[in-house]
Amino acid sequence: MELVSGGTETDGKTLLSVEELSLNFGGLQVLKNVTFGVEEGQICALIGPNGAGKTSVFNCVSRFYHPSAGRILMAGDDLLQRPAHRVAAHGIARTFQNLALFGAQTVFENVMVGAYPVTKATILDVLLRLPRERREERRTEARAWEMLEETGLVDLADTKVLDLPFGSQKRVELARALMSEPRLLLLDEPANGLSHGEVESLAEFIREAAARLGLTVLLVEHHIGMVRAISDHVVVLDAGEVLAQGSPDEVTNDPRVIKAYLGSAA
Repeated sequence: MELVSGGTETDGKTLLSVEELSLNFGGLQVLKNVTFGVEEGQICALIGPNGAGKTSVFNCVSRFYHPSAGRILMAGDDLLQRPAHRVAAHGIARTFQNLALFGAQTVFENVMVGAYPVTKATILDVLLRLPRERREERRTEARAWEMLEETGLVDLADTKVLDLPFGSQKRVELARALMSEPRLLLLDEPANGLSHGEVESLAEFIREAAARLGLTVLLVEHHIGMVRAISDHVVVLDAGEVLAQGSPDEVTNDPRVIKAYLGSAA
C-alpha cells in the first residue's frame, strides 16, 4: 500500500471532547488549556515534537493522570467524574508506546486478557464455575478468535508472544485492545520501531479496521507519512499547548507547524 493522504467521511457528531485541559506536576506545567474534539468515526492524530504533551493527553483521557483543570467528555459524559477503573467499560481502550504484553504467554492468552475490564462474572462465579461464568468464558473465547481473525493472527494463536517479530507483537496488542469492544481506541505511537513495509501494512489495517468495526481512533504518531495516510483530523501540540489543528494537508503546510515540528527543510 502506498501511503497517501485520505481519511473517511464522518457524521459530524463529537464523541470525545477535550476542553481547556491543563496538567501540572508540581511547578511544571505539562499541558495548558488543551482543547480539541474527535468526531465519531474519525481518525484523529496528535503530533508534535518530543515533550509536547501528547502522551500526557492520552494518560488524562485514559485516567492514568488526573488533570489539574478542564474537562474530558466521552459522548457527553464527563470521564473525570468516573472512577479510573471504569474507563474501559465506558468504551475506551488503548495501546502503549512500549509494548505491555505477556511475553511468556501465547498470542491467544494475551488477547483473552483484553476482555477482563468488561467481564461481569464475579469471583464467586469463577470459583464455583457457575453458569454465568461459563457462558461468559465461551463468549470471550469466541470474541478472541474473531479478533485474531480481524488482525490476521489466527495461525499464531498458540505461539508465545516473545517468539514473534515486533510487527506481529504490535498486532497482538491491537487485538487485545479490541477485545473490550471500544468506541474510542487510543494508539500511542503504533508505528514506532516498525520497518517501512510494516508501517504501510499497519496503516492499512488501522484504516480498514476502524471502518469495519465502527471505531473512533485517537493516535499519537511521529511517522508523518502514516499520519497523512489515515488521519481525518490532526492536532499539533507544542510545549503543552495546541499550536494548530485541521486536515493533514492544512496542518503539514502550516508555517508554524513546519517551524516547530517538521523543520524548515520540510
